[in-house]
Order: sequence, then C-alpha cells, then structure tokens
Amino acid sequence: MTSVPRHPAPSTAPAQDRRHQAVPAYALHAPTLPPDEAVPGEIEPWEAVSAVRPDTAFVRAARFLNASGDVLAAIVLIGGGMGLIGLATHL
Repeated sequence: MTSVPRHPAPSTAPAQDRRHQAVPAYALHAPTLPPDEAVPGEIEPWEAVSAVRPDTAFVRAARFLNASGDVLAAIVLIGGGMGLIGLATHL
C-alpha cells in the first residue's frame, strides 16, 4: 500500500516583516511621564501611612482562637500519625 507524498503548505507571511520580530527590552525607549506626575518611589509625607493593628478584646480573641486552632490541629495530626504507626506495627 502506498501513500500520497505530503508537501508542506506554503508560508503566507512575508519574509521580512519587522513588526513581528522580537525586539530586545533594552532597545525600547522608556515612557516619559507628564510634567506633574509623581516619580515612582517618591511620596509626599502625608501619604506615608503605617498599618496599625488594633489591640482590642475582639482582635485578641480572634488571634487566640487562631493560634489555639493551629495547636489543636498539630496535636491531632501528630497524635493520629503516631496512632496509625502503632496500629501498623501490631498487624
């Protein structure tokens, strides 16, 4: 049984199209900012804001429950693993 020889499809793209060629990043010009635009990294003193974590009973309770839940989960996981290892050694 013989098969028909296949020929590659002819290319439809022009050979020297500069728009689709890769251009190195350092060859591109940096965009210019408008005259009144702030330069990135420079801020006004009134814009400097520090995050303040409130220390109220509600916030402390949520942090305590979060930490105690993590400790309980660790105890259950470690204890369960030890129990499974103990069961596996008795079989």
